[in-house]
Amino acid sequence: MKTLLVTLNAKFIHSSLALRCLKTSCDAAGIPSVVTAEYTINQNVYDILRHMYSFHAQCIGFSCYIWNIEMTYHLIRLIKQIDPAIRILAGGPEVSYTAREVLETCTDIDYVLQGEGEVVLPRLIREWEEGRDGLSLPGVLGRRCGRIAGDESFCEVTPDLDALPFPYVGEDLSALDHKIIYYESSRGCPFHCQYCLSGMSDTVRFRSASKVIGELQCFVAAGVRQVKFVDRTFNCNPRHYLPLLQYMISVQEPVNFHLEIEPGLLTEEDLTRLLQAPKGRIQLEMGIQSTYETTLKAIHRYNDWPRIKHIMEMLLKKETIHLHLDLIVGLPYEDYDHLRNSFNDIYALHPHKLQIGFLKLLKGSGIRRDYPQQYRYDPCGPYEVLATEWLSYEKIQYLKVFEDVFERIYNSGKFRYTLAYLEHFCHDEYMLLYERITDCWIEEKNDTAPISDYNLCCFFWHFLCKQVSCQAHLTVLRELVSLDMLVFFQFRIKPDFLNWQEAERSVTDSLFRSEETMRKYIHAYTFTNWRDIKMRYYLWPVSNETKNELKRYTKMTEGAAYILAEKRRNEVCWQLIPQGEIQ
Repeated sequence: MKTLLVTLNAKFIHSSLALRCLKTSCDAAGIPSVVTAEYTINQNVYDILRHMYSFHAQCIGFSCYIWNIEMTYHLIRLIKQIDPAIRILAGGPEVSYTAREVLETCTDIDYVLQGEGEVVLPRLIREWEEGRDGLSLPGVLGRRCGRIAGDESFCEVTPDLDALPFPYVGEDLSALDHKIIYYESSRGCPFHCQYCLSGMSDTVRFRSASKVIGELQCFVAAGVRQVKFVDRTFNCNPRHYLPLLQYMISVQEPVNFHLEIEPGLLTEEDLTRLLQAPKGRIQLEMGIQSTYETTLKAIHRYNDWPRIKHIMEMLLKKETIHLHLDLIVGLPYEDYDHLRNSFNDIYALHPHKLQIGFLKLLKGSGIRRDYPQQYRYDPCGPYEVLATEWLSYEKIQYLKVFEDVFERIYNSGKFRYTLAYLEHFCHDEYMLLYERITDCWIEEKNDTAPISDYNLCCFFWHFLCKQVSCQAHLTVLRELVSLDMLVFFQFRIKPDFLNWQEAERSVTDSLFRSEETMRKYIHAYTFTNWRDIKMRYYLWPVSNETKNELKRYTKMTEGAAYILAEKRRNEVCWQLIPQGEIQ
């Protein structure tokens, strides 16, 4: 029986780990008639339908998530209109916890597979091929004689995850060159956060460290640039994750590993290991979510805040690990003032990214079950919060715009030096700064139309001019915005609206003709090809005030200074040069 497994990813850069797990498990079980196809929710539904139909599959299985469920239902209805004989199977977290309800409301679905499918799916296809309906299998619910029948239990595969094949076995990984590669070394979570489904089981199962390392070596050998672990708490078991961490650090090739961790579980020994990682090797995501104790208690989380602050300070000091922290809007008992406090607390740690998410009331989650009267949310996937007893609809909609502005201004990294300077004047009320930017953004109606990078920079500068009356501060801000633009956009976008200009050619030539001076700033500099070298560099003057602000990033110089910036392949590097060095 030819079976097509399908999912709709949220973005083009995403890839489906679930489909690969199911496909390789079917292959290993001797069922070679399974094929997969991935699309995105941004594609035209009729284009997807046409491509799916071209497989001429007898069964189509859909991997269902909160971001794709509505479009998936639409596709299922269309498929049944074209050919009612095609068998439709639905699986994934969005249907696993309400299988009977799904079959009752979407009559075009024939089967729902509840829970994990690597063992059950091959058996189900075998049952179909042998003329049986498969409804005696664990976790399989379907229709028999016009009635819903089967097993309504949530299915888990064997506790030994090593028994499952490598999801990418035999795959040409170069075909995923522009996509995120996901990998799983454990299933389950030891915590029981009430907004999440991962901790519903009390067990965490692990793939053996030796097997994981062997599979990671396949990624490294194929030149994969990033591997994103989907483990809900990567560091929950030291015997499991420490050998993996040691391997990641030892890899010689330029690969990045994204890990979601619980910071409170990190020991000083773990910190020491992490600090040994080459720059860019490890990317850590930590779900802080809130710092309001009443909220944390309600969602069954505990944050050791002093410990988290210590960890962040240690990891940021060496600047080798990229750090993401998460904040959720709409959690129980957290009103706007408490949310502002949570934001300020997390922002003060200065993560590379502070990801602001909006609560999704997932089917089967504790919050959806325990707070039916306190929440208003979208009844369609992804079930995003609209209003709570503690946050009005108006506040949440304002925070949606706030999040968009914050993503552009802070998380993008476009204004790193400017924001660091502005923080001197925030007095720990960091959210107030971004609220003012958001208010200006709305006032200028930027929330209703796209904006280019150049116009974003213009907007930010005009905002600063409105807010800052001190000319000395504006001078520094003008030079810092210029530096930010030149560094981030690698001189593709120049701040001409700030009257930025390079140093005069005679000044630049004088500097590059001095081999003795240039060897202080450029390794292995030689005078013989100074004109060629100069083509990669930009030189411009900065004020003493700006120079003093930049001392935290580079060596301090005496007196007036120039910035010397080198445009490399993927970045711009800069340093300060005293004006006295230039004759």
